[in-house]
Amino acid sequence: MDSSENITSLKKLLEVLPNCEGQDYFDLAKNLSIPNEELLPFAFWSNDNYTRNCVHRTNDYELLLLCWEEGQETPIHCHNGEECWVYLAKGKLREKRYVDKDGELELIADVKMTQDRLSYMNDDLGYHSLHNLDDGRSMSLHLYVGPIDECSVYKEEKDKFVFKELDYYSENKKILSN
Repeated sequence: MDSSENITSLKKLLEVLPNCEGQDYFDLAKNLSIPNEELLPFAFWSNDNYTRNCVHRTNDYELLLLCWEEGQETPIHCHNGEECWVYLAKGKLREKRYVDKDGELELIADVKMTQDRLSYMNDDLGYHSLHNLDDGRSMSLHLYVGPIDECSVYKEEKDKFVFKELDYYSENKKILSN
C-alpha cells in the first residue's frame, strides 16, 4: 500500500484492507477521508444504546460502523488483545482513557474528537470509553485487527470488570433480530 494514498471511499478502503499487515494499518487509518454519505447504507441507530453495525469481517479484521444517538456511550472496556482504530465520520465524541493503578481505575486522558479525527487503542494503552457529545447523531468507523467477539467491560455497580460477548446490531446492511 502507498502510505501517502488518501482513502476517500469505502470501496477503496475495502479493496486495500486485505493487503494490509503491520504498519500498513496505521498508514491506512491516518489517510482516511471517507464522506459520511458513503457510510449511511450501514448506519442504523437505536434509542436504547449505540449500535455496532458490521460493514465487513474477515479472519484478520472487522470494520464496524458505530452509530450514536445524543448522550450514548460505551462502558469502560478493553480490546481483548486486539488493535483498534476509530475514525470519526460524523459528529463529536469524547474518548476517556484509563489505566489500572493499584487496583483502581485512573483517568489519564480525556480527549474530544471531532469529524475526521482518528484514535488508536490497544490493551497496552489501558482501557477506554467513548461518549457522544454531539447535539444529535454521531457515526464512527472502527477497524479491529483482528475481530473482537468478547471483551472486558467495567461495571460500576460491581466495581469490577466482567466479560461481555459482543454482537452486531446489523450485518450486510440489515438489522439483526435480537
